[in-house]
Amino acid sequence: MKMRTWFGHIDDEFGASRLPGGAAEIVEGLMGVLEEEASSGWEGSAGRPAVQPDIRKAALEAGLFPDDAEYNAALREVAMELVRRRLRASTGAEAELLQTIEALDDLNEVINRLEERLYEWSRLHDDRRLRGRALAEALAEEEEAIGVVARSVLDLADARRSVQRSLETATVQASPNLSSLAGPLLAARIISRAGGLARLSEMPASAIQVMGAEKSLFKHLRGKAPSPKHGMIYRHPAVMGTPRRLRGRAARALAAKLAIAARIDRFSGEVNDRLKPALDRRIDEIRASPAGKGRPGMPSRGRRGRGESPSDL
Repeated sequence: MKMRTWFGHIDDEFGASRLPGGAAEIVEGLMGVLEEEASSGWEGSAGRPAVQPDIRKAALEAGLFPDDAEYNAALREVAMELVRRRLRASTGAEAELLQTIEALDDLNEVINRLEERLYEWSRLHDDRRLRGRALAEALAEEEEAIGVVARSVLDLADARRSVQRSLETATVQASPNLSSLAGPLLAARIISRAGGLARLSEMPASAIQVMGAEKSLFKHLRGKAPSPKHGMIYRHPAVMGTPRRLRGRAARALAAKLAIAARIDRFSGEVNDRLKPALDRRIDEIRASPAGKGRPGMPSRGRRGRGESPSDL
């Protein structure tokens, strides 16, 4: 039986053999093998014995490496090259999107801090009640240090708008269905919080519903707080525009559709025109349901525990 190894092959008849070239050439062959195994599945990999032999011993006995030190050095070099290839392969559009949303959040934090500092600073000179960009524009002509800070706030605000436009474009391209349902900014934040579109597509709707409310969820699990009804998806109009007593159901319906959208974006990337109308209909049903006329916080018996499913499309 012939078995592939990181350095070449092990054959019961001819012994061990080493692939020609250095670490780069060996990794090039390994990448092809890994792609083949990923497409066929681990169990379907050809040439893999039930019990793997000692490949180090086979390589040393065949004279492919003079000693353990040389074997370890070659193995380390190949492993490092393989990691570098994998990292380069992972830096695609989704990685760019995650970096962009992080940059936007950093800009928001810096601008907010500087605007607060500018406000406190300006109160030392006059009693103007301006805040934010209006205050920065009023102080931008000052020659003192306060003017430098004001101009910096304006420049950072312009940079934030540019980054936000780039983020919206990248999000729509990477996840069209998720962007259609949640809007590009909220979609980008959900993807970032999940750690990528692949992880998001594997999450249940219940996890998406409370994403961003982990502290409240842990307090609830310890018996110190009620269960959270929603996390960051609270910003969506379907939740914010719903009466408070019905927001839990609205968030559950929205999270279910977001989970479906994430899976479609990951596995097909085709736009599903039925998702948003289906969500709008469901939200309208929730807002018009008899539960909205009852005591706050008390869902109707006939709807308790109802979830969403792809059949609701």
